Amino acid sequence: MEARSNVTPAPILAGEGKRMIAPWHALDAGRVAALLGTDTERGLTSSDVRSRLTRLGPNQVAEARETSLWRLAISQFESLVVLLLLAAAGVAMGLGELVEGLVILAALLLNAAIGFVTEWRARRSLARLRALVVPEARVRRDGQVTTVPAADLVPGDVVLLEAGAQVPADARLIRCTALRIDESALTGESLPVEKDADAHLATDTPLAEQTTMTYLGTAVLAGTGAAIVTATGVATQLGRLGQLVALAGDRATPLERQVEGLGRRLIGVALGACAVVTVAGILYGQPVGLMLETGITLAVAAIPEGLPAVVAVALAAGLWRLARAGALVRRLPAVETLGSTTVICADKTGTMTENRMTVVRVALDGRIIAVEGSATSPRGAFTEQGQPLAPRDDPALLRLLTVAALVNDAAMQVDGATLRLHGDPTEAALLVAALKAGLDAGVLAQEWPRRREVPFSAVTRMMATFHERSDGGRALLVKGAPGVVLERSTLDDATRRRLEDDNRALAAEGFRVLAVAWRPEGWPDADRIEGLTFLGLVALVDPLRPGVRDALARCQEAGIATMMLTGDQRSTAEAVGRQLGLAPEAIRSRVTPEGKLELVTTLQARGEIVAMTGDGVNDAPALARADIGIAMGRHGTDVARAAADIVLVDDNFATIVGAVREGRVIYGNLRKVIHFLFSGNLSEILVVFAAIVAGLPSPLAPLQILWVNLVTDILPAMALVREPAEPDVMQRPPRDPGQPLVTWSHGLWILVEGACLAAGVLSAYAWVVLQSGPGPRAHTVAFVALVLIHPLQALHCRSTGRHWWRLPPNHLVWGALAVLVAVQWLAVSWPPLTRLLGTVPLAAGDWLVVAAAVVWPVALLEALKYRR
Repeated sequence: MEARSNVTPAPILAGEGKRMIAPWHALDAGRVAALLGTDTERGLTSSDVRSRLTRLGPNQVAEARETSLWRLAISQFESLVVLLLLAAAGVAMGLGELVEGLVILAALLLNAAIGFVTEWRARRSLARLRALVVPEARVRRDGQVTTVPAADLVPGDVVLLEAGAQVPADARLIRCTALRIDESALTGESLPVEKDADAHLATDTPLAEQTTMTYLGTAVLAGTGAAIVTATGVATQLGRLGQLVALAGDRATPLERQVEGLGRRLIGVALGACAVVTVAGILYGQPVGLMLETGITLAVAAIPEGLPAVVAVALAAGLWRLARAGALVRRLPAVETLGSTTVICADKTGTMTENRMTVVRVALDGRIIAVEGSATSPRGAFTEQGQPLAPRDDPALLRLLTVAALVNDAAMQVDGATLRLHGDPTEAALLVAALKAGLDAGVLAQEWPRRREVPFSAVTRMMATFHERSDGGRALLVKGAPGVVLERSTLDDATRRRLEDDNRALAAEGFRVLAVAWRPEGWPDADRIEGLTFLGLVALVDPLRPGVRDALARCQEAGIATMMLTGDQRSTAEAVGRQLGLAPEAIRSRVTPEGKLELVTTLQARGEIVAMTGDGVNDAPALARADIGIAMGRHGTDVARAAADIVLVDDNFATIVGAVREGRVIYGNLRKVIHFLFSGNLSEILVVFAAIVAGLPSPLAPLQILWVNLVTDILPAMALVREPAEPDVMQRPPRDPGQPLVTWSHGLWILVEGACLAAGVLSAYAWVVLQSGPGPRAHTVAFVALVLIHPLQALHCRSTGRHWWRLPPNHLVWGALAVLVAVQWLAVSWPPLTRLLGTVPLAAGDWLVVAAAVVWPVALLEALKYRR
């Protein structure tokens, strides 16, 4: 797919007076900078940014349009439940019961209103969740490198690009090194594009061949670059083409489809059961019209029309709890899969550790120098064998720290006694160590300007930069894995063995070890990085995150295996694993992105449900392949986040375990709601059916059935949706993802419980009938009992294996009980309602009968819990 135009309109800048069309890709970088009024080395000033943002607006492209509110309202009248209510109203009016028909229509409108409000609130909750995911961009402003929300970018901003980032706006490249960008989302071309900031392009160069440009929505696959923003928001190529897709669509999740299918089957069963009740009533001498109305009303009552809305609320509430815990869910099916996870494959760095690297040791030619001070402070001391060391008096130490600060893409801002660090934590730690020795990275960069670089990659495991020195010479600077750098250095065998021993000793203490080397005279031909002078080893520590060890223990209790993945050498990985209590077989060292993908495939072939963490662009295939892809929110790349199902805001392993726990709670609560709704609705059918078969009049009038349906389903169901986690939720094994919401054994218990609840209501009805015969009093007792037994059944449904009084409190269930008691008191005491519903006031003895009738079935079901 190609753009409609190969030129991008420039914004109106101060002093222009009119809009001009500039073919940005065909202009050299200097000309672009001049047109946009920016300094390529210092970027825009803060005042420039504020002015342009005010005039041009934020860098945002409108999301896909949501269903309008009026369409959402109309959709509430497109269900079978509405048709059944209309049929019931028609039968009532046909029999001359005008008031009853109007009441049924009012019930229809109330039901639609409840559905509308519930879906609207769930939709707004998801919209607020999407707003929490804020893309960011690294920019140069006021001469400083900083990170800002991508929405705050303006034309003229100088943005810095690196592998794994999403391009935040349309921009003209100033310079780039081995920069490769996936532009398939914009151009349809599947192959990555090699970028060249110095290319000379014609004005009519097709979009797919504009190698001097980068475009919003594309992904950086490799290399680095700097570019001047030329267009933002709707003025970008992507904005003009309207190709930006909303983060969360309107498609139903697998769970929602499963609920919908279950509902359709239930409708068939309910209609069949109500037809039997209608025919039975007619055969036993009941009026035909009354039984038709009763049958239709029972069908309405039997169908849990609020179930889809309850599912939406449950998922939305669960997503908010996950978000508050630090896990943003990008795809709703992930919530369902979380509870099935059997293996978590988690990165060590940043997930199990804090990812706040600090240089603590420097090994120089047989010497070990300790570095003190925090990771975010410019102050720190150097000691050797316990004695203070002045770095300025140690040329070897200064040389190593100078090289480490230069072969580096991190940035640092000094703010008094604290530092603000941007970029890779390991590289930032090297800048801090150099600053503690009195070396300013900004001054060094001016004295040693970088001319070329070889970016770090998982394949080479090193980074190299090519510099011109202030004395006119040239130098090659290298840092990377000790084994790789040692192989490329000129060393005698004895020295090499000693350095290898130093590396192993430092790694055995749990340190991450980097090697630093250089070639001070000249650049090698054809990037042959060899013949290096080895400068030393740098040992960095990354503290364990608080709570990770406990989280690993909870995983073991939950039947979830944990594997720690790291690119570190084996000895370093095992040292950290011992601190975490992990067995050696649960540790994978020197793991490459390709290795992650292979590991996921192998585990899935064994039948495991795999959650995989990742942060790099090359992790995207493994994240996409895993059952649950988990990306890092702080230090992860945009590409990784786009491929993942869940984004960890805090990059913390304990958050993953919390998300698994929440996933189990959400799914468990939905099963509780289904159990409650199905057993309660079944009891309504059985009450009417059993009474008619026994030769008694129906205990409930059609309007009373509708009343029961309206007041008993929503409140208790919503209370169960917010049910807190059961104490043993993380001691249970993972659930089978192929298990249906209602299994055969589960369905059998729903049938048993529905019959038990119906028996309780019928016992009260029969007691009054035996005393005073059928009539308003008996019907009222049955009516009140059927309403009040529902919240008690909700208490019972809080757990399948524990008594409700041994569970964490759920005040919402008790609130539902109190509300229903108050509502039923009005239904039998307030004249307007008593006339409408055909009820009569109850004496104290009748209330005692009702209390006994609703308590004994639930008490019996509670007693049977441990026999299941």
